[in-house]
Amino acid sequence: MRRRQILVRRTFSGEVKEAAVQRYLTSDLTLTAAAEEFGASRYCLAAWLRRAEAKVEMSKKTKRQPGVAAAPTDKRSAEDKLRLIIEAGKLSEDELGEFLRREGLHDGDLERFRAEAMGGLGGQVHSDADRRRIQELERVNAKQEKRLREAEALLDLQKKVQALWGAKDDDTNDS
Repeated sequence: MRRRQILVRRTFSGEVKEAAVQRYLTSDLTLTAAAEEFGASRYCLAAWLRRAEAKVEMSKKTKRQPGVAAAPTDKRSAEDKLRLIIEAGKLSEDELGEFLRREGLHDGDLERFRAEAMGGLGGQVHSDADRRRIQELERVNAKQEKRLREAEALLDLQKKVQALWGAKDDDTNDS
């Protein structure tokens, strides 16, 4: 008699989902390994990653106030961003709020502009997409290095076995 398997659907809190996404993004773990740490499947973690990415994309789209015709923050030139940083640095808290509204900016935009400027001065300008790509490449690189170390260990072991048992090229009988 064949037993029927009962599937149980688990629910995870937002904090667990967020922690799992952060763990995956900041480590060299595979999707499956990171998901297992939190008791989830890799499909759940992949869905959480897509949702987090969509949420970030939605927060990037700024809501404009009626009558404000400012250029989108991502389309601004480097000179314009520098001008905004300098002007904002000269203002008091009250004046800064009005300046941000007038320019169609958020506090986070100015912080991002400053980070871009500092990164540019240090030769490290990266967008969020570049950072994610770099993280992914570093994760793949770490996995490849691990595989290389394992292969080297196996080759060393094979050489030691051959030295111990004699240099035999194949296992066939010479009859």
